[in-house]
Amino acid sequence: MKEIKWGFIGCGNVVENKSGPAFNTAENSMVYAVMRRDIKKAEESAKKLGAKKWYDNVDDLLKDEEINAVYIATPPGLHLEQAIKCCKAKKPTYIEKPFARNYKEALQITEMFEKAGVPLYVAHYRRALPKFIKIKEILESGKIGKIVEADFRLNRKYDYDQVHNTWLYNTELSGGGKFYDIAPHSIDIMVDLLGNFTKINGIATNNNKEYKVEDVVVMSFETDKGVIGTANFNSIALDKKDKMQIYGTKGKIEFSMHGNEDILITTKEGEERLQINNPKIIQENMVDDVVKALLTGEHFHTCSGREALETSRIMDEVLKDYYHGRDDEFWKREESWN
Repeated sequence: MKEIKWGFIGCGNVVENKSGPAFNTAENSMVYAVMRRDIKKAEESAKKLGAKKWYDNVDDLLKDEEINAVYIATPPGLHLEQAIKCCKAKKPTYIEKPFARNYKEALQITEMFEKAGVPLYVAHYRRALPKFIKIKEILESGKIGKIVEADFRLNRKYDYDQVHNTWLYNTELSGGGKFYDIAPHSIDIMVDLLGNFTKINGIATNNNKEYKVEDVVVMSFETDKGVIGTANFNSIALDKKDKMQIYGTKGKIEFSMHGNEDILITTKEGEERLQINNPKIIQENMVDDVVKALLTGEHFHTCSGREALETSRIMDEVLKDYYHGRDDEFWKREESWN
């Protein structure tokens, strides 16, 4: 392969404007075809992204021999079925987060691709951003000493339109509430910076009867690097917050997970601020690294299906008490949720 010609499964507004353009700006990469259930919308999306073809079903897209990689950008509830088809078609696949509705489905997808020898990546794209690469370098340099503790707070305001006019609160499609949608980004970075989680405790509650999913989640954890920490996710807050603090034996580092705020490093020598802006197309770095990996076989700053499993496992562990287990079709038994 000299060029990656992507076939998109799903292509709503977020893909058209936020992630999709990255597949054209990456070197040796192009959006070749788009699939949406509505053929007119598929054509519109294809033309916006400069794609040559459009389809209204997955099977026809996967039969296109020009397509040599697939981007799955549909709701998580559709990922398993679509990933199975991509794997059988031997198409390397890049799946949007959340990876699947639960760890069980994510594991099934991962093992299937590994057995078939087909590359699989998950869109935990923050680990490829220059900002987080730099933060990891700082932590590994020992500048703030041995890492001992971490604390994260994410607040999001209640969005009536999102609750009532999207699939995000339909658990059969989403896998959970706002936490399940946004936490993969935060948790993946925690894992990348602090290590795999060896202990996890989580409490989730619902505080708005317009829906039945979780909207406030508090978790504590310990990692295999000996770091202990907490993380709070509130999707019905009055304000908007996004702050991560990592404490070492010689100082601390503070930064936003989702924003462009300065990185603040504090040691006994004083404070140091670093400004590393995110790229205009937020997934550009990750897509570029995935393309390079597919063409060269090297790893770069990608997130394989196997690596992404840790985030899926953690989220299931945090939410298992709320849903009374998550290794079955829990979306069909709302009466058992807390």
